[in-house]
Amino acid sequence: QTVYIEPEETLELNNDIVSLSFAEKREIERLLKELTKRIASVSKPLQDSLNIIGYLDSSFACAQFSIEIIGSFPEINNQKSFEIHDGRHPILLKKLGRNNTVSLNIKISNSRKVILITGPNAGGKTVVLKTVGLLSLLVNSGIHIPANPDSNFHFFNDILLDIGDEQSIEDDLSTFSSHLSNIKNILAKADKNSLVLLDEVGTGTDPAEGSALATALLIQLRDKDATVLATTHHGSLKLIANDLDNFENAAMEFDTENLKPTYIFHQGMPGSSYAFEVAERIGFDYSFLNLAKEYLEQDKHKVENFLVDIEKKSHQVEEKLRKLEIENARLTGLSNLYQQNVDRLNKEKKDILKRVKSEAENYLSGINSRFENIVKELRESKADKNVIKTSRKIIEELKEENKNLFKENLEEHVEEGEFSKGDFAGIKNTQTVGEIVDIVPSKNKATLKVGLIKMQVDINDLVHSKKDRKENISERNYDITITVPGSRIDIRGEKPEEAEFEVIKFIDNAYSSGMARIEILHGKGTGVLKKTVNEILKHHDKVENFYFAPIEQGGEGITVAELK
Repeated sequence: QTVYIEPEETLELNNDIVSLSFAEKREIERLLKELTKRIASVSKPLQDSLNIIGYLDSSFACAQFSIEIIGSFPEINNQKSFEIHDGRHPILLKKLGRNNTVSLNIKISNSRKVILITGPNAGGKTVVLKTVGLLSLLVNSGIHIPANPDSNFHFFNDILLDIGDEQSIEDDLSTFSSHLSNIKNILAKADKNSLVLLDEVGTGTDPAEGSALATALLIQLRDKDATVLATTHHGSLKLIANDLDNFENAAMEFDTENLKPTYIFHQGMPGSSYAFEVAERIGFDYSFLNLAKEYLEQDKHKVENFLVDIEKKSHQVEEKLRKLEIENARLTGLSNLYQQNVDRLNKEKKDILKRVKSEAENYLSGINSRFENIVKELRESKADKNVIKTSRKIIEELKEENKNLFKENLEEHVEEGEFSKGDFAGIKNTQTVGEIVDIVPSKNKATLKVGLIKMQVDINDLVHSKKDRKENISERNYDITITVPGSRIDIRGEKPEEAEFEVIKFIDNAYSSGMARIEILHGKGTGVLKKTVNEILKHHDKVENFYFAPIEQGGEGITVAELK
């Protein structure tokens, strides 16, 4: 056995160590109490400082986030339609970049607040729901979003959603049961200040029963005046959404030629699910697809083909409508230019008539004075009375001849009467004279050819002209095309150097076309394009003045320039 015997010399030393250890702990407690007292005396300022630092950190984080996404803050007005212009999901934007993400454009009017989205699998339907929900949360939190500042959001008290599969073995919940449980809570909570997002509504059970339950759910949400976006593959829901009030169909576009989704959102028309096209894209062989088509309900197949055909025709109509809008804008600009020129010519005409009349009166007054002097000289020279009488008669005749030399209306027109093709006629109160090339009595219209230009005129505005046919007919024909720019240019989203070239070119074309006022739509954004436009206008020698548009017309997002 081992026996440890402590030397007597170490006993006291060990007791001292133990005592010092207790003394150290007491000192630490004393210091902590002292520090606590000191901190307690300034606890309120310290807490305020912590809150301020947290607020500043949050503000700088939001600002950094806005810079990274080139964000902006939209309008918030529950009385106007809910609109997102060029919106992007922040995570997709960070992952793929701005040029590789497809922007979302959606408008939910207060008269159609239930949007039913259909389209192919992996076509972007769920992304639309998540984009709308996430951007709404960011806006309600006061954080900038990757969308055009012309967008308008609503302030929602609740954003209620049923997205994904919440089945649970532990809680004995199937896919369908989990959806129903969630939907029950949504129905209980939804009201007019709620945004409801439902993904694949009515799935997880028998299609007919699921479709009926989904229809009842959407109708009740509509009656609660909630704003609803729902995705589905049920064909019957597409037809119901087309028949019910306050419902609107929407679809994700699919490129049938290349068999791939475009991720472009379209409102107003339902879309096909493109199940067979997606399967073909994944790589299933034709024998498998043909076998599947044999077991497809014929009516269902017809409806899907009908939807595909409708979608193609809709795209064609949209393209034609876009071209017509461009042409209409061009014609509107041309009409405005023509009216401006007519107003300017009328003003010049009045000025010329006024000046000519004044000069004519001065001229006649001068002639009258000279004639009186001649008569006076004849009298002083004691000329023969007959000579004086003859001279006076000549003077009176000259005065009478010059009396109507400068009439206020200088047109060579005669009395009104019947008109026929080939007649020369003028337009009342103008100097315009041309040949009548066509007459439509039923519409009381006539086509007047003035030089190389043909114009349609009301017959009541025409008067016969004395002008000779030979003076107005030109044997040479020219093909003249006049291109007049619109009064507005849109440079949103362009780089400063690209925008600078476009703006300078636009100003030069507008000035050459005789336009007096133009608008440059640059948006609010980060202010880079606004600054670039201001610098260009400030130094352009054809610009008389420029300023921002009124608030109701775009405010600082539009710069109006007046040309010299």
